[in-house]
Amino acid sequence: MYVVLLSEFLETASLRVWTWDDGTQSWRQIAAMPPSMSHKFYGKKVDINCTGAGKEMLVCVNSGQLCSYLMCNLAENEWVELPECNSNEEGREFVCAFSFEPRIEASIWGRM
Repeated sequence: MYVVLLSEFLETASLRVWTWDDGTQSWRQIAAMPPSMSHKFYGKKVDINCTGAGKEMLVCVNSGQLCSYLMCNLAENEWVELPECNSNEEGREFVCAFSFEPRIEASIWGRM
């Protein structure tokens, strides 16, 4: 289980990923976005949603002022900002991460 948290301190924003450590019975930080990437979120009321597989996580950050899509390699703490999704040369107002595992297909065998 992971938790993604956006916090503000000393006029900057910080986006961090935490996981629950059963051994210590506490939360442990495993990734932090570089300040140069997260500063643009300072002072914004944003909606954050994510999905992932293995050690990769897609993080979508949306607000009325900005939309940002990021991939995070949790094992290496590497962050990559993805290009904006455009439709007819206009930016999208909201993008949501959606997981396809377990698979979206449904079995209908034996349903006659």
